[in-house]
Amino acid sequence: MNRKISCAALLIAGLTIGQPVAAAPLIMNGGFELGFTGWTVLNAPASDGSFFLQTGTASPVNGLSVPPPPGGSTAAMTDAEGSGAHVLFQDFLVPATVSTATLMFDWFVNNLDTTFRTPNTLAFDTPTLNQQARVDILRVTADPFTMNAPDVLFNVFRTNPGDPLISGYNTLSRDIASLLASNTGTTLRLRFAETDNVNLFNFGVDNVSLNVNAQEVPIPEPATLLLFGSGLSAACAARRKKRRKQSC
Repeated sequence: MNRKISCAALLIAGLTIGQPVAAAPLIMNGGFELGFTGWTVLNAPASDGSFFLQTGTASPVNGLSVPPPPGGSTAAMTDAEGSGAHVLFQDFLVPATVSTATLMFDWFVNNLDTTFRTPNTLAFDTPTLNQQARVDILRVTADPFTMNAPDVLFNVFRTNPGDPLISGYNTLSRDIASLLASNTGTTLRLRFAETDNVNLFNFGVDNVSLNVNAQEVPIPEPATLLLFGSGLSAACAARRKKRRKQSC
């Protein structure tokens, strides 16, 4: 290898050490401005209603008063005239290495029941009262409506009895770096789910993002970079001087 090129490469490499890698988004169309592109909507058999695209300040089916989408002009929202269970999900590939990972989204609930009811199932066609919304990270091979512990890798959000029945849009942020780091190179599923069999229920979602850094090395102080660059320059100069002496 040409030693001059080698020294130059070392100098450039040294001066670029510590530059952070930009966070890579793993979720596409998180604002639903492209409709449901990238997403899958499923409804349990015999369900009434679904996840719909929502604009303005009225719910998609019943025209109930709801807040406008917090980002852009469109959100995803459940609505129905009867009981049902609905999921909205997107699969994503976890990078080979993960240093940081942040999942964020805005959520809204409008529950016309007197409380949230949260059995460990998304089934609506049973005698068990079920009125809940939740967000989970699942194994991609699992049933989209599963609540089995081995399949639900992480519960990101859920409504609970006693929570306010109606909310504006709230922003939720979760650090899921450890979860993704233990599942590198695999495909996982981000699921938004809503079930109601007591009264009307709207679950709104918008501004979904999942950003991951493959590496994050602290940027050295300017003085450190200067000393490092000077050291490399001196080492390269000494190497060239030695070559000249050997050639005499």
